[in-house]
Amino acid sequence: MYEIKYTYIVNIVNTNEIKTYRLIIKGKVQNVGFRHWFSDLAISLGLNGYVQNKESKDEVEAIIQGDMQSILSITQKAKDGPEMALVEGVIPSSIISNVKYSGFIIKYEN
Repeated sequence: MYEIKYTYIVNIVNTNEIKTYRLIIKGKVQNVGFRHWFSDLAISLGLNGYVQNKESKDEVEAIIQGDMQSILSITQKAKDGPEMALVEGVIPSSIISNVKYSGFIIKYEN
């Protein structure tokens, strides 16, 4: 039997550095209170940005901006969502943005 050892290289990041991420949340995420739930959570974590339904009836998009710890937290919690949701997947992607968001809103129109 072979023992495999993994070595992890951890980058030390400034946790106060502001990052911007786009999340696509897939599944039963529309008409279940997902956007309001996500907005309340984002505000409680001190994140800025917005959340909106996508034209596809099984997707919600969020642009979140804040410290990496809060971004990781909301990304993890979005995998469960509110009680009525059935999240099939969360796709995060880092984006480079010159936009500085102030507050967190729910967008009702694309």
